[in-house]
Amino acid sequence: MRWLTNGPRSNREHFPVTPLFMVLLLTFVTAVAAVAVRDHVRLRALRAGLLDDASAVLDHPKISHGGDGFPQLRGRHAGFEIHADLIPDTMVVRRLPQLWLSVTLLAPNPGLPGVGELVRYAGNEFYALTPQFAHRLEPPAGFPHEVICRGEWPNAQGLLDGLREPFARLLADPKIKEVAITSKGLRVVTQGSEGRRGDHLLLRQATFDTGGIALGELKAVLSALMVLQSAIQSQTSARAA
Repeated sequence: MRWLTNGPRSNREHFPVTPLFMVLLLTFVTAVAAVAVRDHVRLRALRAGLLDDASAVLDHPKISHGGDGFPQLRGRHAGFEIHADLIPDTMVVRRLPQLWLSVTLLAPNPGLPGVGELVRYAGNEFYALTPQFAHRLEPPAGFPHEVICRGEWPNAQGLLDGLREPFARLLADPKIKEVAITSKGLRVVTQGSEGRRGDHLLLRQATFDTGGIALGELKAVLSALMVLQSAIQSQTSARAA
């Protein structure tokens, strides 16, 4: 008969490995694996539909999925091409995992310097545009005290100051993480959901409690982007006059 041993040689405990023990062990391992596969399939199915309701706000919406199963929404709104993406962020410090909703309005802004405002900067925002800009800017009055502002060019401060009001309205929402302008368009990153505390603390997994991004939530972000784009056009027209 084979034996499994445990502990020091002088104080060995012997456990017989019987056929019944092996059958029970195999059954247990198989059951755990089946549950893991089932949960993984269910989780991917839930992820896949997170932008289904919100897609109705766009014209000609199209949804695809990345390798992580999270959806990517493309469509048009008020004549502009829109990209909406969900970004899982587990690189958080002293916080629960975050699911960010990134909404981009594609509108060429030739001649404008890139400008970004990032709230609660921690240094690990891999998805953010703001840290990529070389020049630190002074936050205008009315901005949150925990915001950093950066610009692509030294003269970006003038654009930031000129758009202070629409920027400040956006940043007043505590869910907003980033607002950015580039020569290709505008982008807002806002909180879509927060990870479950138990799954994160015990299993180090990012499981998000959300039934999906509501239509009204995406509609509100798009409305704010339209206001910002209108302000940019007004600034551009004033400079050209």
